[in-house]
Amino acid sequence: MICSVCGQDYGVAHNCAGVAAFMTPEEAAPPPSGFDPIYYLRLAFNIARWDDMAIRRASRDSNAIGYGVVVWTVSAFLILLIPLLLARTEIPAPALLLALISQLSMGLAIMAAVMLLQLGLCHLIAKWLFGGKGTYLQLMRPLLLGWCVNLLIFIPFLGLLAAGIAWTAVLMLVFEEVEGIERLQAFFISAGINLCFFLIPSLLPIRH
Repeated sequence: MICSVCGQDYGVAHNCAGVAAFMTPEEAAPPPSGFDPIYYLRLAFNIARWDDMAIRRASRDSNAIGYGVVVWTVSAFLILLIPLLLARTEIPAPALLLALISQLSMGLAIMAAVMLLQLGLCHLIAKWLFGGKGTYLQLMRPLLLGWCVNLLIFIPFLGLLAAGIAWTAVLMLVFEEVEGIERLQAFFISAGINLCFFLIPSLLPIRH
């Protein structure tokens, strides 16, 4: 449920600050009530281009988590699949299919576990050290949708740098908007997460 006074998403109990958050009519508009993947794809695109209003809307939208999981899964699948295919062009199709199923399943599981753990730890850092006000679920909604910026890794030569900068910016803005902390504090947290994220490939069970 969403508090009509302060705009905070809550479950059973809620300690309302009693101060109405200023929102434009566009931001205050309710999310789609039914199945609307186009809306959430647009929302993901806006988050990827660092739109703070899209981040706030996604953080308050309980439906965003499901669409975010789909966006994250497809993006992570492509990031794992394409290098595997390029590395195994001479393997017979049946053996290649079995290898892909095994390694993609393991790779997706590891990427998901590492991301959830890292973001959880960073959420605790924001909360304990900087007085963050958001919840873990509110962070995950826009972050899952915005994770698609990591597809920039496929840009020739500069892909790794471009993906790193874009993902750091998304993380920074999400922590700033959702946790309500200062931008510099959000930057230090997001930079730490991003450093851990780009170490993930060395942990994946992919053999060339």
